[in-house]
Amino acid sequence: MRVIYTTASPVGGSGLAEVAGHAVAGLCRNGWLQLAVTPRNRLSAIPREQVREVRFQPTKIFSALPSRYYYPMKRAWVDRVAAACVSREACDLVHGWTHEALRTLRAARRVGAVAVLERNYAHPRHSREILEAEYAAAGIRWPGPSWPGLSRYDHWVRELTVALDEFTEADAVVVPAEFTRDTMVARGVPAEKIRVLPRGVDAERLRPGPRARRPFRALFVGQVCFRKGIRYLLEAWRRLGLRDAELILLGAVNEEARNLLARYRDLPGLRVEGFARDTAPHYAVASACVLPTLDEGSAKVTAEAMAAGLPVVTTPEAGSLVVDGESGYLVPATDVESLAERLARLHAYPDACAMMGAAARERILPYTWARYQAGLIEVYREAVARKCAMAGPSGQMAEPSNGQHE
Repeated sequence: MRVIYTTASPVGGSGLAEVAGHAVAGLCRNGWLQLAVTPRNRLSAIPREQVREVRFQPTKIFSALPSRYYYPMKRAWVDRVAAACVSREACDLVHGWTHEALRTLRAARRVGAVAVLERNYAHPRHSREILEAEYAAAGIRWPGPSWPGLSRYDHWVRELTVALDEFTEADAVVVPAEFTRDTMVARGVPAEKIRVLPRGVDAERLRPGPRARRPFRALFVGQVCFRKGIRYLLEAWRRLGLRDAELILLGAVNEEARNLLARYRDLPGLRVEGFARDTAPHYAVASACVLPTLDEGSAKVTAEAMAAGLPVVTTPEAGSLVVDGESGYLVPATDVESLAERLARLHAYPDACAMMGAAARERILPYTWARYQAGLIEVYREAVARKCAMAGPSGQMAEPSNGQHE
C-alpha cells in the first residue's frame, strides 16, 4: 500500500508532532510510506525523497495576527501543498489531520485513494457548547466575533465548517478515545466510519521515582486555562485547606486564567511552575496527577502520569485509560466536591495512593507506540476493505459531497 501522510505539525517532537512521528516511522518501516508532507521532518531515519517539507510559508507575513487566525492560515497552506502532492503522486491512501486536510481529502477522492482523517479532539459542536457555557459561567465573553475579512481563517469558524466537511469526505475517522467517538456519533458522524486508536506512551522515559510520603504533591500538567477545569481545581484545593501538601501547576498560563490565579494566589501549597519541556522529573516527585478537564480528545498527560506510577484524578472527558477506583478516580466535570474528596482520600492514605500508582503503571504499559503503529496499519486495511465493499458494480465509489468550505 502507498500512503501519503500529511500534517501541519512537525514529524517528530512533542504533542501531536510525536504522534505524527511515530505514525510516519511505522509506515516507513513497513514499506508503506509514499510521502510525508510536513512543515519539518525531525526523523533522520525517513529518506529525504519520501518527505515534502513545506518550508516556504507565505502566511508568515501574517504572523503578527492573533493565533486564532495565524495558525489556521498555516494549516490551510499545508493543506494546499498536500492536495497538490496527492494529485500528482500515485497513492492508495491519504491520511490527514482535522481542519487542515479538506482539500487533501477531496484530492484523494478524485484520484480514487482512500481518505483517512485523524482527530485529536471531541466533535467541534460538543466542544463549542461546553466552552461557551464555561466562559458564560465565568463572566467572560468568548471567543468574540471574527475580525472583518478574516472569518474564513478563524479557528472556530473552521471547526464548525471545514472540520464538519472533512468528516463527510473521510472514509475513516481515527480518534484516540471512546469519549471522543461518543461525541462524534452523538452529532451525526456515522459510527461505522470511526475507529478508536489509543496513543502510545514511552514507559522507559517515564518511570516511577522515589517519592516522600510528605509533602503530598498533586500535579496538574497542561495549559492553565478554563477548558482544563482550572476553576474547579483551585476551588477544590481551597476547600481542602491542606497544610502539608502542594498543588503544582505545570504549564503555560493562558491570559484568561491570570485574574483567576490572582484571586487564589494565597492558597496554601499552590505553586505555579509554568511551561516545562521535560515533564518527567516533575512526575517523578509527585504523589498524584490531577486533570479535571471539561473537554479533550485524549489527554496525553494522563497516560504519562500513569507510566510514571501516579494515580490520576480526572474526568471522563479526558479520554483516559484510568479505571475508577483502581488506577485513579474519575469525577464528574465541574464537580468541586467530588474532586476535593478524591484528592483528600489520596492525601490521607499514602499507602493506598502508592498502590494505585503501581496499578496505573501496569494498566498503561501495554499501550506502546508499536501498538499504535500496528493499530494504524489495521485501520488502513479496514478502510480499504470497507471502501471496496461499498463500491458499486462499476467499481467506482460515490461522488464526494458538494460542501463549499476549504
